[in-house]
Amino acid sequence: MHELFRRFAAAPERAGIFLDFDGTLSEVVPVPADARPVPGAPGVLRRLADSYGVVAVVSGRSAGDLISWLGPDIEIWGTHGAERALDGEISLSPEARRYRDTMRLVRDEARRQVSALALEGVVVEDKRVMVGLHWRNARDRQRAERELRELADRLAGEHSLAVSDSKMAVEIRPPLEFSKGDAVLSRARAERLGAAMFIGDDLVDLPAFDALDELAADGVTAMRVAVDSDETPDELLRRADLVVAGPTGAVALLEELAVAAGSP
Repeated sequence: MHELFRRFAAAPERAGIFLDFDGTLSEVVPVPADARPVPGAPGVLRRLADSYGVVAVVSGRSAGDLISWLGPDIEIWGTHGAERALDGEISLSPEARRYRDTMRLVRDEARRQVSALALEGVVVEDKRVMVGLHWRNARDRQRAERELRELADRLAGEHSLAVSDSKMAVEIRPPLEFSKGDAVLSRARAERLGAAMFIGDDLVDLPAFDALDELAADGVTAMRVAVDSDETPDELLRRADLVVAGPTGAVALLEELAVAAGSP
């Protein structure tokens, strides 16, 4: 057992486990809507929730999608923290709520322009208050990336929005500071956690590692876990305290944490 695990298991009611979804609990797939948790993931999350103070999935995915895949029993922070779901009930932050109509317009315009550009295989993902433009499955990835980046910048400029990078995708989003780090910090401090862990695989998970650094400075036991794959950025791997192999490795780690806390 990793030494830091012992600190989590010693007082699980004061420990928090935060984790990403895509590439962490599910394999990365060409079409985002096709993603599903790997075998064992929903079950071990429920077991962990029975023992640990906080078990939360913090993802760029919409909260509705995550509930349908993981069930209503897990705390979920969707669209990078703009949405929160408890007991299956989804709430949208007041700041993000103001942008719903604008983001619907952006989504519809993005779909029209992608269709006009005839970019075969490109996906426009509706995240309620964010719009994702994915080129992973495009026939011509180089052209698709160039066109989608230009489209995202143009639409963001027209509507005073922001653009952020993801894996083979860009997101058009409100000009608000929503990040996985915000969710980790707010929950860890609200629950006065003595230990906190984040498990992720992408650049958008780095703010969660930053949040753990801030918590560690306050005396919280912090553990940064990177899920390794062909697409995991080097910076995430460098900053990790522990690296596991793919989503199956992440689930195996969660099983170990469940056993360490005495979860049946």
